[in-house]
Parts: sequence; structure tokens; C-alpha cells
Amino acid sequence: MKRTLMAVIAGLAISGGVFASAASLGGVSSTNLGSSATVVASCDTDGVNLDYSTAYDAATGEYHVNEVKLDGIANTCKGQAIEVSLKNADGKVSTTTARTPVTGTSQTIKVEHFKGESVDSSAVLIGN
Repeated sequence: MKRTLMAVIAGLAISGGVFASAASLGGVSSTNLGSSATVVASCDTDGVNLDYSTAYDAATGEYHVNEVKLDGIANTCKGQAIEVSLKNADGKVSTTTARTPVTGTSQTIKVEHFKGESVDSSAVLIGN
């Protein structure tokens, strides 16, 4: 019985370490977003940084995301297309920006009418 209990405790300790390591993975980072989902293209192996800005819409009385700012894009991605999906708390894509050619290591992409309070996570895709 004692050996079984020790084996269970050891198993829990190991799996806890694995889950803690997995929680630190992700190439998208922002101080404003709670989580990240990322697709890292072969042109950028270390991911990109993402931030977004909001603007107040007096007609609706809400703040809307009006642009996404990306930096840390690898030079090797220049000429490929980039798009950003913003997701709500259910993980469903709520809006996706237009595919835009990568022009440098930093880029700003316009977003159409997405409630700022609805942003829970994001996904960045770079590719052709």
C-alpha cells in the first residue's frame, strides 16, 4: 500500500511539472491579453509580440479594438502575408484581420468593430 501511495504521489508531481511547463509555451505575448494561441511559420521561429489599441464608440457606448500592433517579426517573413484572429472567452474566432503583406519587423493592422472587452486570446498566422 505504501509503495502504491508513493507511486501515485510521484506520478502527480511529474504530471504537475509537465503541465506547468506547457503553460509557459506560446509565441504570442502581450500585457493586455490573457492567453495566446500561436502558429509559428518557418520564417519566424520565436514568435511575435502583439498589442492592440481601442477607441471609444460614442454611438454604442463601448470601446472597440481599432488596430493590432505586432513587433518582433523576423526579417525572413518579409513579403509573406500576416493575419491576426481575436478570440472571445469561448475560444471562438470573433474577428480576423485582412491578410496583409509583411513589410518589416513591426506592423500595425486595422481591426473592424470588435469589442475590446471581448478579447480573451489571439492567434497570429504568417505564411503565403
